[in-house]
Amino acid sequence: MKLNKLFNTLTVAAVALLATACNDTDAQYDIPTVGAPEFVSITPAADQALIYGTKTITVSFDKNIGFATENTSKITLNGTPVKKAMVLGASKDLTITADVSFDKSQNLVIPAGLILGPQGDPYNQEINVTFTINDLPANEATAMTQKLGWGWNLGNHFDTSDMTWGYWDGATPRAELFQNLASAGAKTVRLPVTWTNHMAEGTHIIDAAYLDEVAGVVDMAIGAGLNVIMNTHHDSFEKGIAQSAKSAEQAKKDSTLIADLWQQVAVRFASYGDKLMFETFNEVHGATYDEEGKITAEDWGTGSDEQFDMLNNWNQWAVNAIRNTGGNNATRWIGVSGYAANIDLTLEHLKLPNDPANHIMVGVHCYDPYNFCLHPVDEKEDTLLVNSWGHNADPIYSVDGANEEYVINMLYKLRTNYIEKGIPCYLGEYGCVFQTTDKANAFRKYYLEFFCRAANLAGIPMFVWDNNSKTSGNEANGYIDHADGKWLNDSETMVPTMIKACTSTESSYNFQTIWDKSPAL
Repeated sequence: MKLNKLFNTLTVAAVALLATACNDTDAQYDIPTVGAPEFVSITPAADQALIYGTKTITVSFDKNIGFATENTSKITLNGTPVKKAMVLGASKDLTITADVSFDKSQNLVIPAGLILGPQGDPYNQEINVTFTINDLPANEATAMTQKLGWGWNLGNHFDTSDMTWGYWDGATPRAELFQNLASAGAKTVRLPVTWTNHMAEGTHIIDAAYLDEVAGVVDMAIGAGLNVIMNTHHDSFEKGIAQSAKSAEQAKKDSTLIADLWQQVAVRFASYGDKLMFETFNEVHGATYDEEGKITAEDWGTGSDEQFDMLNNWNQWAVNAIRNTGGNNATRWIGVSGYAANIDLTLEHLKLPNDPANHIMVGVHCYDPYNFCLHPVDEKEDTLLVNSWGHNADPIYSVDGANEEYVINMLYKLRTNYIEKGIPCYLGEYGCVFQTTDKANAFRKYYLEFFCRAANLAGIPMFVWDNNSKTSGNEANGYIDHADGKWLNDSETMVPTMIKACTSTESSYNFQTIWDKSPAL
């Protein structure tokens, strides 16, 4: 009897314990309700521009989400289904890939109900976002853009680093050269000048007759109503940044040379008005030398932190020397460049000099893609390397990845980093050689017009490089005769086309109208 009672008691206890365990288990695995996701943000932000090309848009929520890939076609950009939409793993982000058109406004629509929460609850609101490229800001940078307009380089004249055979362009500029430029619609002449070959060794004194000769050309250009940007170009220190960065002794010598050079140039032109601007250097970059002092290799696209820092010092020394001469030089606009005047390296490493006048501009150069713009012919094989550019280019004889999207986005980076921040920026050199075939020249015309229109969108003034070449092929950058201003090659139509593309405010003259003129293979 007692044993039976004990058994019954144990049985009841076991059942109770089991029930308790089951209840605990149910409590442990009870899944709380988390509800539908909430929209948090979009990248790029809705108040930012979405620039032409294949772009990624990230839509973020407050919790992990789900998305059925078959619904991709329901998401549209400007009414066209996006290319791809997916959630990568366990993520709060919907990643969208879309083709962005040339339109200044891009409207993204994600219908309600496509985005699901962790438990399948849908986000039941439409996401409707418009990205817009705004007009250029009304600031000092935009005003300088309009002042400088489209310009031209008197290349390979005063910037002759070896005077054995005279000036490389073989010309003596006359007043009609600059009058013809002004009549065509040009607003600025960039005047590259080599100074150190005309300086006395030891004293650094610039030959007075040479200074007068340079001033004579400046006077003719300004007399024709043009602005002038004058620099140091191909000077002895231009490729010595690596040595200056390594040696305190060399850096001290360079600082003295730079200060002496710019002090003399600035004094000579101190009375000139604001149509004259200075540019500290050209394309400063590193080089290696052999025991005899000859260059064995040049570094155009890499540099080093030490060289970047040294170039920032050089720019500061030049600005200090100019400002210290007083007169109109106290407030004259001064252009500075980063390593090799390369756009990306300038954006990443250039530090603007301290300037009491706050009149510093940024100058960059671009000949992308190099083999189409400057070196389309294999000189050893006497064959074409590149003969086309853009969306209709020959895939074999073109440079991959350097197309319309690349150009627009590259130049727009200058707008966002400089123009929109009130810092004037200009493209001191660009161009494309006169090609060796009619087909290649048709693509050249398309490239130059498109490139200039992209600069217009970015608010960047343009100065074409001209070395007075009257041939075709590699380095054949002749546009206007350096003596009398007569047209070279196809420039009678090409120069007005570039000027219109660079400066026109006609809304109907857009990228699509240029795109449609691309030659076919």
